Amino acid sequence: MAGPHHAVAALVLMIASSGASHALAENAHPAVAKTCGGSTMVLRCSGEGSDCSRTELVLRSGASPPVVVPTPRGLEKYDPVGLSCTHAANAKPFFVVEYGDVSHACASCEWHHVYTPDGQRLTESDPAFVSDPSLPGAQSLHPNTADFMRVSKNLGLSKAPMSYAH
Repeated sequence: MAGPHHAVAALVLMIASSGASHALAENAHPAVAKTCGGSTMVLRCSGEGSDCSRTELVLRSGASPPVVVPTPRGLEKYDPVGLSCTHAANAKPFFVVEYGDVSHACASCEWHHVYTPDGQRLTESDPAFVSDPSLPGAQSLHPNTADFMRVSKNLGLSKAPMSYAH
């Protein structure tokens, strides 16, 4: 009689450990969420599996269904990697999203974009890279952040800590 009880116990342990490993795989890349002005942006893995080779940005606003926020034109090869909520000089809230390479293979490839709480992007970075002939060699090509710098200054955005997906 001990045999069937051991078989049942082994089956229960196997099912439990399978569920636990599935839960561990899902939690290997937890989502990052920030609430700002009554809306929440979520930075999460967009692909299936545990490798999380791509991320996406999702906006949840009021009773509306969640919406995947499109990647800015010019940054189609890159993903959202960081998220913060900041405030303008007049206290209005704004999301700031950092885009870059999820694999971190491009250490200097980062762009920041400003979004309103309803998901409207206020900045552009197309083309993704601009050249500065005053800089030497490989340093002359750098991420296009001019619009972000202009909008940030015009709004008087405060610096807020960025939360990262990885």
